[in-house]
Amino acid sequence: MSNKAKPSSLIFNVRLNWDHSTGAEAFTKGGSIRLDMPKDFGGLGRYPCPDEVFLSALGGCMITTFVYFQRRLGAKIDGIEVNIDGEVMLDSGGYKITDIKIKLKVLAESQEVEKATRCAELAMEYCHLTRSIKPSIALTAEYEVVSLNHS
Repeated sequence: MSNKAKPSSLIFNVRLNWDHSTGAEAFTKGGSIRLDMPKDFGGLGRYPCPDEVFLSALGGCMITTFVYFQRRLGAKIDGIEVNIDGEVMLDSGGYKITDIKIKLKVLAESQEVEKATRCAELAMEYCHLTRSIKPSIALTAEYEVVSLNHS
């Protein structure tokens, strides 16, 4: 892995265009994502809603942060899965996300469990999206490293 200095700041841009119905398409430098309003709110529910995309971003950040450390520590793994639940509640001011639960699951051979566990710990600590929302939203994150060896 490169020892090249990491940038001290990054700027990302996403442009969205309304689809003249109940959704939009978001354009990034890496591709596009279609969004739609949930049927519960009068949308067509054709695509993920913004809440699902937001939770996907958290899960994606957790995986990419894990992979960053996995490569640095040379851990060999067989799989990564993230499962996220997000609760949206109505209060006097409208809807808001009040609780997020993240579960990171890593599959590794028994000789790699220690390194994989360290990578999971580091991902929990350094995922910048979860770090950014923790002061505002109740966030619970846990990990599990599963040994694939059958004793």
